[in-house]
Amino acid sequence: EGLREITAAGAQAGVRAALEPIHASARDDFTMDDTIPGAVEFLESAGADMGIMFDTWHLWDTPGVLDEIRRHAGRFVGVHVNDWRDPTRGWDDRALPGEGVMDLPAIFEALEDGGYDGWYELEIFSSESYPDSLLQLDPVELVRRGRAGFLDAWEARHDA
Repeated sequence: EGLREITAAGAQAGVRAALEPIHASARDDFTMDDTIPGAVEFLESAGADMGIMFDTWHLWDTPGVLDEIRRHAGRFVGVHVNDWRDPTRGWDDRALPGEGVMDLPAIFEALEDGGYDGWYELEIFSSESYPDSLLQLDPVELVRRGRAGFLDAWEARHDA
């Protein structure tokens, strides 16, 4: 019932509400779903015409993710872009696009193949407790590096 109310409130405000599947390693702390098909099934069972927020960090290593992206891209309301630091130190230890181990070009190609043509957002999580926290960077440098990494991966998407 709550999801249907959120969906209706979003529609009244002119926005589509979305559920964000969370990485399996943090599933118990943040969400009920850690896959795209799980989120679709959950929303359909609740009768909520809600979208899905696709987050590269949370879903990149889900088995079959590229096929699931292509199949469900029409439900995505946005894409959070970041990268996976290896080794990662926690959910708040993201890398900038191109500075981690994800195959972002393949993800971007799958999004395009699936018909996604919405917004891509640079999402930054980095605890100040990490000695190399992204939050220690000059904001202009942070955005410059994030944008450059995104554009490099975007341009490489057809080579994936």
